[in-house]
Amino acid sequence: MSGSEAARGRELRQSLSGLEFFQQMIAGTIPPPPLVALLGFRIVEAAFGHVVFAGVPAEAYYNGMGVVHGGYAATLLDSALGCAVNSSMPAGRSFTTVDLAIKYLRPLDVDVGPIRCDARVIHAGNRVATAEGRIVDAKDRMYAHGTTTCVLVGEK
Repeated sequence: MSGSEAARGRELRQSLSGLEFFQQMIAGTIPPPPLVALLGFRIVEAAFGHVVFAGVPAEAYYNGMGVVHGGYAATLLDSALGCAVNSSMPAGRSFTTVDLAIKYLRPLDVDVGPIRCDARVIHAGNRVATAEGRIVDAKDRMYAHGTTTCVLVGEK
């Protein structure tokens, strides 16, 4: 998604609910945001208040310790958690993250293979929403879990 495509995505999101927006992204009619594409993430499921992202840890994300940098997992959680909140928003309503808390349970590396991040809204009020998510591999082994608090902006 180029700069102009990103602007088009923002405009589309204003006219679509968060869920409609993500369903179109899954269908391929809306390209993913640049950061998501850069890191190889993709949204594979979207329902009201729930999204699932998928990705594959790569050596390109390794830190000096020879494992995937924690920022990769943090970005995956932040993206999935925010999108779970966004999926519960009507057209014209959005959010911004207030906080993100992550617990790392085991390191990611290329041998882990494909991973997914399942994120769900816990609470969506008029001003604040919270969500929780977890990163697991194909055998459902958990690598990290996290929560977010978001402030809701725009029309109700």
